[in-house]
Amino acid sequence: MKKTIFFALLFIGVGQLAMAQKIPFAIKGSIYGGYIVPMTKNLDSISHPPALGGEMAIEFPAMGNYDWQHYWRMPTVGVGLLGINLGNPKLLGTAFAVYPYLLVPVVKTEHFHLNYKIGAGLSFFTKTWNDGDTLSGVNASTANSAIGSVLNVYLTTGANLEFPVAKQFSITSDIGYNHMSNGSMLQPNAGLNMLQVMVGAKYLFPGCTHCKKPRPPIDGFPYDFSINLIASGGARELYYKDNKMYPVGSFHASMSANLTDWYALGGGVDVFYDGVFVQQGNRGEGENKVEYEEHTQFGRYFIPTEDIANKFRAGVCLSNEFIIGRVTAVLQWGVYVYDPIRNATHDPHPVYGDNRPMLYSYDIEKEDGWNYFRLGVRCRVYDNLFVNASLKTHLQKAEMVEWGIGYQIPYTKKQESDGRRGSYAVYHPDRKWKRGDPNKQWQPVGVESEDPPFNLGR
Repeated sequence: MKKTIFFALLFIGVGQLAMAQKIPFAIKGSIYGGYIVPMTKNLDSISHPPALGGEMAIEFPAMGNYDWQHYWRMPTVGVGLLGINLGNPKLLGTAFAVYPYLLVPVVKTEHFHLNYKIGAGLSFFTKTWNDGDTLSGVNASTANSAIGSVLNVYLTTGANLEFPVAKQFSITSDIGYNHMSNGSMLQPNAGLNMLQVMVGAKYLFPGCTHCKKPRPPIDGFPYDFSINLIASGGARELYYKDNKMYPVGSFHASMSANLTDWYALGGGVDVFYDGVFVQQGNRGEGENKVEYEEHTQFGRYFIPTEDIANKFRAGVCLSNEFIIGRVTAVLQWGVYVYDPIRNATHDPHPVYGDNRPMLYSYDIEKEDGWNYFRLGVRCRVYDNLFVNASLKTHLQKAEMVEWGIGYQIPYTKKQESDGRRGSYAVYHPDRKWKRGDPNKQWQPVGVESEDPPFNLGR
């Protein structure tokens, strides 16, 4: 209750500040209905649909001050406060989420708006695994194995519909999906996946006297391609009974080319360190059984030796980058080229035994497999320096959360005095650049040009 009051007062304060600055904003209230997808037997036994709740949100329509807003068709930026009764007060309790989101216009008419919604933030739970009957062992029917910590991430995506019924008043609806988990930092961590529907109303407070009307995007992003270097670290648990944290980390290097003003495609290499791969596991039956339980009782892996090399993996990845001013959302898919625990499983592969090739069929419930995914966000803090937060997974199973710092080296063609494109130079976004004629290439301020300075979301 105190948290709800705090965030409500915060929303009011932000709204008053926006009114004082004559920034247009909207207040939206919605009722929430959700269905918990039973991804595990545990959730199937303890979740009792529907999950009901409500959301308050404050939204800021694009004013056209930044070029990225035009590239994304004048999107709306919002911040939501969500509360959900998960349908089982004793074991699942209530979830709260605070998250920023982006509404990207897809269809916009006088009486109907269709937007793509994507958001990421933090979620908080009143009930976790520790509130269940865990003292006498795991009881799937009376313990919450979906959530192992109070603090978790919140991810959401879907469609946002708006039906204007007056100049400043609209009926709204959101249809989509959300995910809440801690990224395997604390176990157990099956996570909550929910299908959701929201219906509400929105009121727009006008007052913007300096908004720019939408215009066509500027032709040509300020740089052609870039190199990204990221070093990350973190920690995670392997098994809830161990009560032990292990260090994790990664190094990422990639090159990407800007295909549009808001999207870049590239590839790179990854080196991962995961401290959980200590000597562990068991194989065999009876007298032939080999078992290692000094570090953990977890049975997913079988690692008979204590070797630092077991804790390193390397891969190559395909990278999709969605550029939103200072923020870049990243979705990557990778393949392991070096994986010393590829065959370190409880049971040999039914076809390949202990000699798995680089690509093979596998059961994600029994092993990690040969590929990985990464969902991340980068935020530029100064010039080409950025901070990074990402989640690495094997299909739907989270492996680690990566917190890191990175440096981007973007390259652009310099403009020669005779109009020809010259050699490549490193682009610095916190310096003002102008487009040079006649080829519309970018050059530092000081070279004669009639075009306005490029602003990359500063």
